[in-house]
Amino acid sequence: MRQRLSAPRGNRFSRPGTNRPLAAPPEPREHRHSGPYFSTPETHSERQARLLRQMEGNPRVAHMLKHGPTPHWFEVDRQRREQAEREAQRLEEAFAALNDAPATPARGRHRAPRSWWGWPAVAISTTLLLAQGTTQVLGQAVFQSGLPPL
Repeated sequence: MRQRLSAPRGNRFSRPGTNRPLAAPPEPREHRHSGPYFSTPETHSERQARLLRQMEGNPRVAHMLKHGPTPHWFEVDRQRREQAEREAQRLEEAFAALNDAPATPARGRHRAPRSWWGWPAVAISTTLLLAQGTTQVLGQAVFQSGLPPL
């Protein structure tokens, strides 16, 4: 019971799936003020050693201790991904700036036909009307005067 109560806050009770022994609580260090609540700030190496003791059974930590920290290409790959994300963000901002400007005024109806669809119909109608008129004039001329000799 005393061991559970003296353990640090996160290590008082076991969690399902873990069978690690309880980590010993860190020893309070004295500071120029009195009492265990005033402690000197720990150095980086002290903190790293304390964290490694806490993560003693972790397989990732064991791999890091055996093979060392991440290789150089890992950092280069991370920088490359961050650069690609920054470029994608700039492109998205540029497209958003282009899309903000209104291209055409809003139309009244939902499925209103486009105005340029009328031009091909006008051109085809005009051509057909001109061809009919020409055929009619030529037909009348041939009918009245007869076919020319060959």
